[in-house]
Amino acid sequence: MIDISGHLRNHRQEIGYGDNVNYLTVNCCGYQKFITKNFTRARENGRLDYQIIYIIRGKGNFHINKNDIQVPEGNIVIYKPGDIQHYTYFYENTPEVYWIHFTGFGAEELLQKTFLSNNSVCYIGLSNTCIDLYKKIIRELQLKKNLFTISVNAAFMELLSQFGRRFTETDHSIGRKKDENIQKVIECMHTNYNLKWSINDFARQCNLSVYRFIHNFKDYTGMSPIEYLTKIKVDKARELLLDSSLNVSEISEVLGYDNSLYFSRVFRKLTGLSPSAYRKNSV
Repeated sequence: MIDISGHLRNHRQEIGYGDNVNYLTVNCCGYQKFITKNFTRARENGRLDYQIIYIIRGKGNFHINKNDIQVPEGNIVIYKPGDIQHYTYFYENTPEVYWIHFTGFGAEELLQKTFLSNNSVCYIGLSNTCIDLYKKIIRELQLKKNLFTISVNAAFMELLSQFGRRFTETDHSIGRKKDENIQKVIECMHTNYNLKWSINDFARQCNLSVYRFIHNFKDYTGMSPIEYLTKIKVDKARELLLDSSLNVSEISEVLGYDNSLYFSRVFRKLTGLSPSAYRKNSV
């Protein structure tokens, strides 16, 4: 299991923290990927705070409103204070999730304003914008630089607005059908990002014309297929720069780029830094 998280406080407690003094407080935020073992969470009395789980790959099994349901990728699951929390991730379903716990006297109002308050499960599709906001919050909570709580709250409010916008703009009658049509392509992108894919290859997998495939893919993810695949590669590059000793040329090769200079230009365009500068600044 890969488990990355950031926390507001050094001391942690399973029941979380409530806050009736501040309008909004983010207690903690994290990412989990389940590779070799199943994972089960059982909180009979819930927590003192709210939680939003964003499933970005695979699916999870949740017990919600006395029903056992499978929640596929592209959905968020919302728990309120005191809600019983029973859920399991089976590693064979290749689940990847982001989660966040938050509190404050304005928390419920924010959920209401973003049209999320009355739903335990909301389909929003896959969004790299939302994933990036989760990553930003995690990093801010880890580093705790000056004024980090303001940055965390701002990013979280943007995350809620993105969730609410995507939830209200999604045609739920076709949302899951889109998931089926585009699913194979997204899986190929995540597992075989180093191969030389073309738009024609992806369109054929979906039995769609190139034009219709691009339209459907962008409608589902908010990005073009090339933008989405490039984002996957750059995210993987970030991981390798931080967690491996591979040099830039070797990382470029791992990602499927023939030219390390071209890879560096792509990386700089998305991050604002060269790969070397990104590694140096993150030490």
